[in-house]
Amino acid sequence: MLYFFSPLAAERLFLSVYIVLMAVSVPLLLKAFERESFPLSYLVFPVIFNFPLMMGFYSYTIAVPFFFLAFTLVWKNRHASLAAKVVLFNIAGIVIFYLHLIPFFFFLLSLTAISAASSKGFRQGIYNIVRLGLITSPLFLNLIYYFLTTDESFLISFVPRLPLLGEFFLFSTVNFFWQILPGSLFAFLIVLLWHTTLKDMRKRGYAGISEIEKTLIYLSASMFLIYLFAPYQFGEGGFFNLRLPWVILLVSLPLLKIPDNDLFKRFKTIIVIGIVGIFFVFNVFVLWQQSRKVERFLSGLHAVSEGSFVMAYKTNKSDKSDKSDKSELSRVDVLGHAASYYGIFKGCVNIGNYEPYVSFFPVKFRKDMPSIPNTNQIAYEPESINFSDYPSIQYLIGWEVNDRDRKNLAKHFHIIFEKDELSVWEREQLL
Repeated sequence: MLYFFSPLAAERLFLSVYIVLMAVSVPLLLKAFERESFPLSYLVFPVIFNFPLMMGFYSYTIAVPFFFLAFTLVWKNRHASLAAKVVLFNIAGIVIFYLHLIPFFFFLLSLTAISAASSKGFRQGIYNIVRLGLITSPLFLNLIYYFLTTDESFLISFVPRLPLLGEFFLFSTVNFFWQILPGSLFAFLIVLLWHTTLKDMRKRGYAGISEIEKTLIYLSASMFLIYLFAPYQFGEGGFFNLRLPWVILLVSLPLLKIPDNDLFKRFKTIIVIGIVGIFFVFNVFVLWQQSRKVERFLSGLHAVSEGSFVMAYKTNKSDKSDKSDKSELSRVDVLGHAASYYGIFKGCVNIGNYEPYVSFFPVKFRKDMPSIPNTNQIAYEPESINFSDYPSIQYLIGWEVNDRDRKNLAKHFHIIFEKDELSVWEREQLL
């Protein structure tokens, strides 16, 4: 899209397409699995602005609605001819593969779940899985080729399981302080629906569970186990587990049963829309709040020279003289990569950009790039940087710089612009 639109216009267009795809794919998924679209499809709206999207994992988030569409497609064509399956399954898989690898694995899991749910007995199950493997062999060959030709590292790391269990019930929706209240209401509603669903299944027994329900149970359960036990990091990709809760929730939507009591019989739509509406209001406020924060960060654009080397200077450490607002709790730092806007608008080089060091992105620094600090040091410990070792850094975009750090920075820089939390520092040698 960058060939046709400016970066900001491309981002707005991308987000619009993503929201439309989510709003279309979830109702289609519900209909395909023989559930009414409303009111359950309203539950997609609280999770649209999820943790991966707010972190900027755009290729992942746009691939998720395509996964839902592909899952719907293969389910509706599970009894099609062999030739039709070969064509449809592989085309759908290839599209998702080139969007993002994780939803591609979701797609393979969904195919396996469909095959397992339709099997009557262990032998038929093995036969169906082997047959599925042959049908989708082009996908596996493509995957093998990718792993053989990639130069990506395969470093892995884990996080404790108990915190992950608690994180799951946030469903990737609570990323800022003001989302705690609507997120709690939303989580309570989902847990209530799951409790009603499990109670109904236990009453009917295993024999009473349909093929549709088995497919969704197998897929949701396998994704949940992956969420709990998979590494936090695969190679250069992090936050693996935290990408899954909202997807698992949406996959399980066709399973959910509305409580069979007078309150929900009379007011189920009002209850669902009410909680979703509360979430919407809070999300509007949060997005406005965070957008204003980015605007204040960019208020120093006029102070920097075009084509210069800039670095964001933002720490979480404070001293007694630091008067910044510490009540804003957030798990997503919207300013984490905001210095790149100085590159978009002024042609500056954001030396804190991690993308040139990761093979996933088509962005690289020039080979004659001067020495710069480590990106982790810039992001998490900028106060430890010895700026005399990095004369190429011409400007610092400071945010809530405390008095102690100001004294240290004054050895190499001086303030040329200051407003609210922002301070722009220019290197002394430029005078």
